[in-house]
Amino acid sequence: MADSETKVPTILLAPTSPLWYHAAMWAVGGLSLGLLIAFGFVLRDHFQADSMALVYRDARAPLIQYHLEKGAWPAKFDFRVPPADLAAFGFAKAVQPALDKASVNGTWSFTPDSPAGKGIPAVVFTPSTPDTSALRILLVVDGRLDDGDGAKGIFRVSETEAAFTLKAE
Repeated sequence: MADSETKVPTILLAPTSPLWYHAAMWAVGGLSLGLLIAFGFVLRDHFQADSMALVYRDARAPLIQYHLEKGAWPAKFDFRVPPADLAAFGFAKAVQPALDKASVNGTWSFTPDSPAGKGIPAVVFTPSTPDTSALRILLVVDGRLDDGDGAKGIFRVSETEAAFTLKAE
């Protein structure tokens, strides 16, 4: 006898569950995977926002202390090269570690005239590459420092910069 004559044909069995069930399971699995990936991006933005908010918080105290003791705000300066008279207030020691941990690359500066209005001082961050990722992170920072609306409040976010206005309290 030949090998082909002794083979028993296989019988195809119909599935025990309906087609819509299998389609729904694939849809739920795909939706779950998509939501998991989106959650990963949101979580990453929130972790990166921590380091950005830390710079704003650490810079705020020495600058307000300077204003309260001197009666005026310091002149405009870059955070990497703070003025010598801020050394007495521990500005570099407080801000430098936070600057090193900042997750978005860019320039940090202080200006006595913020974009919010003349005569209102602000800590300004300008991202080196203004893109949607930096904007998302800065909007999360706005939610932590202010009201969560980038167009109003003491923390204002635009496509090119983020300014945290200071008040002598």
